[in-house]
Amino acid sequence: MGDTQVERRAPLWLKLLLGLSLSLNLAVIGLVAGFVLRGGPLGGKGPGMGYAMPYVMALPQEDRRRVFGSVRNDPDLPGRGARRAAYNDMVAALDADEFDRAAVEAVLLRQSRGVADVQAVAQATWLEIVAEMPAEERRAYAQRVREVARRGGGRGKPDRKD
Repeated sequence: MGDTQVERRAPLWLKLLLGLSLSLNLAVIGLVAGFVLRGGPLGGKGPGMGYAMPYVMALPQEDRRRVFGSVRNDPDLPGRGARRAAYNDMVAALDADEFDRAAVEAVLLRQSRGVADVQAVAQATWLEIVAEMPAEERRAYAQRVREVARRGGGRGKPDRKD
């Protein structure tokens, strides 16, 4: 019982298979990275950025919380249950044997009004915050808005401690 070690080598077909797998993985990673860098399926024009996001994301954290809190705590705005009900109504309308265009339009209109109401509450709070800023603070904020808008909205937050 000596110390004889048997050297086992992987067969050539296994090495080729692993190389092919690695190549395919790198190709997929490259495609996904290109897709993301180009802004996704809508070319950066999707709802992720929105017009308001640079304004909100450039605010100091406590002011962002104030904007989001004004929306979250407003009892007149549609809550999670109302949004879920609207999606359920849409699914039911889409799932029906006969397509009821008026029912679908009614759901879309209800959802649009909800979005507009949320936007109005958020804008009012944002405007209060900006109106309270001294000129120098507002100029610094304007620079942060430029930076956030240049970066693409909510992707990463400016490094600041204010």
